[in-house]
Amino acid sequence: MRLSKLLHGVLILVLLAGLVMAAGPYKLAFRMKKGQRLTYKMKTSTEQSMEMMGQEMTSAVNGASSLHMEVEDVSKDGHITFVYAIDSLWTHVKSSMAQLDSTIKNPEGLIGKRTRVTMSATGKKINSVVVDSAKLSMVMQMAGLRQNSFSFLELPDKELKPGDSWAHDKADTMAQGGGKIVINTATTYTVAGEVDTLGYKCLRLTSKGKITLKGEGMQMGAKLFFEGEGPASGVSYFAIKEGLLVAVVSNSDMEATIAVTGQQNMTIPQSTSTKNSLVLAK
Repeated sequence: MRLSKLLHGVLILVLLAGLVMAAGPYKLAFRMKKGQRLTYKMKTSTEQSMEMMGQEMTSAVNGASSLHMEVEDVSKDGHITFVYAIDSLWTHVKSSMAQLDSTIKNPEGLIGKRTRVTMSATGKKINSVVVDSAKLSMVMQMAGLRQNSFSFLELPDKELKPGDSWAHDKADTMAQGGGKIVINTATTYTVAGEVDTLGYKCLRLTSKGKITLKGEGMQMGAKLFFEGEGPASGVSYFAIKEGLLVAVVSNSDMEATIAVTGQQNMTIPQSTSTKNSLVLAK
């Protein structure tokens, strides 16, 4: 009798293990519908320190915002066109270098300014057009606020099962004092399994990667050269059936240098730590 129960228990465990191993495969894609409206809540926190002429300078940016997007069209090939705009925004900027301690709340130059985006069913941005131009003050730029910066997770065009990975490289360019800084992000995503999140059955996707930056600019007649790199990691939750990005949590650390040439030459070391989150609001 005991042997029978033992064998029965072992059989159940084997069947459960088989079910876990058989999870998937998954073919992930964004499946928004025409007329659908989604709202996302975002939070960000950035701490930065640099040493200049023997003195440490620190800055911190903390903020929260809400944006909505409305799907205008879904083509036969799955391309999705939507318009998004920021509905509310709060940001606090504190900088010892600029002797600044300021709070920005719902700035007129950014709130409600629309951007139209067309992306593929895998989330690859095909086209992006600013509908209403934003006006960003110097403090807003210091806080890292930019128009036309929202984008979704880019999915692979292949079936996935638990344990599978895929790589994605992304380049972003920022204007800097008459020059530009190019930020490259190389990320590897891994399927960690299914999980219930915010009422959705989601696929949990972990990510690890490396961020590098390089660029140059001008400030007060001095030439600036930027260079740095650091690790990044995060977790994304993607609703399998609905084809929606439900949540993302990410963080990164960057060690960089700023080489200054002009009347006085110097190299400034800089450390930056950033945490971000994005959540689909019901």
